Amino acid sequence: MNIKTLLSDGKTNAKTKKNLRPTGILYLHPSVVEGKDMCPFATPNCRAACLNTAGRGAFSNVQQSRLNKTKYYVSDKDAFVYQLAVEINKKARKSETLAIRLNGTSDQPLVEQLLKDYLIEDNVVFYDYTKNHKKAGVRTFLSGHKYHVTYSLHENNIESFKYMIDNKLCIGAAVFNIKPGNPMITEWRGYLVVDGDERDDLMLDIPMGTILGLRAKGKARQDTSGFVIHI
Repeated sequence: MNIKTLLSDGKTNAKTKKNLRPTGILYLHPSVVEGKDMCPFATPNCRAACLNTAGRGAFSNVQQSRLNKTKYYVSDKDAFVYQLAVEINKKARKSETLAIRLNGTSDQPLVEQLLKDYLIEDNVVFYDYTKNHKKAGVRTFLSGHKYHVTYSLHENNIESFKYMIDNKLCIGAAVFNIKPGNPMITEWRGYLVVDGDERDDLMLDIPMGTILGLRAKGKARQDTSGFVIHI
């Protein structure tokens, strides 16, 4: 499959354009594509409120682009990851530090395969969100690259979420029903909350045990399932 560019420039997104570091993001489609579940740890309520529909994601051409990339990933993973490596290294050579998020709207082991198979420039740092507690935290690979993964709260993982945050094993993320433009809360159930909408790479610069507060966006604004926290 011939797809010219896999990574989106962070400058095209309202949140990532505020990042302190130049950023590249991969947006795949978060559904089951050709038999492969792109978000295997997502709950039904998470899927219903998915950020895939937020912002430019509401446009049919954007959805089709994400679907095409996902079909490419599923049908020829080796070629897909090779192209990612080429695009990342090209961007990295133009930056002092480059932030890369390979699961903008998915949850796949892309960073793991990329760093296993290819040499990536030293100035690249990786970050993502996950609902898999085993993936959350900060990992350092043999290459020296760091992978910061924030653990997302949903309606079924409150106990593991509390354990991870209480023991400062990771940074957490929670979605609140705060209207755009209104200030983020600073505390929830005794935990420190910072405004996760301030910029997308904020997780790279805050201590473990902190919660990134995110405002409900897209379809999530109508969520009453418990996935979005009403305060």
